[in-house]
Amino acid sequence: MLSPEEALRLQRKLDLNEQLVWCGKPKPKGFNGTTLSMMLFGIPWTAISGTVSGVFVWQSWFSETAEPLLPRIGLTLFFVPFWIISAVMLGAPLWLRLRQRRWLYAVTDKSALIVGAFRTTVWRRRDIACPDRADHRNGLTDLVFAQAGYTVNNRSVPTGFLNLPTAEATAAELALKRLKRESPEA
Repeated sequence: MLSPEEALRLQRKLDLNEQLVWCGKPKPKGFNGTTLSMMLFGIPWTAISGTVSGVFVWQSWFSETAEPLLPRIGLTLFFVPFWIISAVMLGAPLWLRLRQRRWLYAVTDKSALIVGAFRTTVWRRRDIACPDRADHRNGLTDLVFAQAGYTVNNRSVPTGFLNLPTAEATAAELALKRLKRESPEA
């Protein structure tokens, strides 16, 4: 379940008189379509930028006709952003996995929440559709119940509680159905 720090962090996100019905955490996964494509693009990026920067830096620091110190430092610093971009692209699955470790899912009597490390997404009753459940072979379940705030190919992206352990998914699904059923618009 949740640690005392996580429970306190979740409690701070609730409105006054809002009661927590269900809470849980996703099982962190590093690979999805975005991180895999980013990592695969990062392989040739790293090879090309590493080769080019390595040749230039090696020539400026270790050749017999070495330049003065200031241009050598400037040339080396010029390539630092390329190395950082390489590290970010190759480490994309790791960054996603580390980010997901801090995510919290919650259903209250008024809304559904995804609490991240820096951002909280809240769906009120009127924004929640009947949850669509997708059980996967790896023991994880996706509960899709809302539309994301962005579009892909002019279509709104469905979202919800992803990568929930299947044992916890039933309780979350019941809490979402109860929240939708108690909606005044339903």
